Amino acid sequence: DTYLLIDALLYEVQSGFIRTQDRTDTSSSNCVSVELGCGTGVPTIYLASLLLEHKEPPPPQQQGDNLASSSPLHVVTDINPAALRVAKQTAKVNGIERFEAVQCDLASSLLPRFEGKVDVLLFNPPYVPTPDEEVGSNGIEASWAGGKNGRIVVDRAIPQMAQLLRRPTGVGYLITVDDNIPEELAALFQEHDLSMVPLMRRKASNEYLSVQKISWIDAS
Repeated sequence: DTYLLIDALLYEVQSGFIRTQDRTDTSSSNCVSVELGCGTGVPTIYLASLLLEHKEPPPPQQQGDNLASSSPLHVVTDINPAALRVAKQTAKVNGIERFEAVQCDLASSLLPRFEGKVDVLLFNPPYVPTPDEEVGSNGIEASWAGGKNGRIVVDRAIPQMAQLLRRPTGVGYLITVDDNIPEELAALFQEHDLSMVPLMRRKASNEYLSVQKISWIDAS
């Protein structure tokens, strides 16, 4: 699932759908990305490296700004402190300077600081259908245990994702499997004025994985 997500990010950056600057609003700050339940943080660090490779010059009114403040900011969260330590070390090794690792459940500690300010939101959730009692620990099982239909964590995250995404240009990328009943997920996103459409799909062992692209219904 990590490889599928980073393939989707490569496609989106190369196609110009993810950029270091929102050219429709030159007064806005540079790209802010958030990854919920980051684990090792590989998707965010890969995205950060891609954005460095495809970095665009700042608009004229920002060209005198401090370089660090005009670079993309990458924030990851996880309930497991060991995962965050790995993510921070991996970011350091890869030269990603503006990188924050926050221990919390989903985005609980990011609101209201990042409300309406996130340009790219990544979530590879625990999507495996399991007994509900396996959900919510801070151990390794938290990385896969999704409860009924693999949906307990995803369903809780949807309102937070809607709060975080910049309107109307913010986009999200969510990993799902068919057991998650994606059409029901799309209906839940629609309740928050967000659309969910499949971007990439791949067979892995006995299941099909998809990257779902989340965007505002009123996005131009």
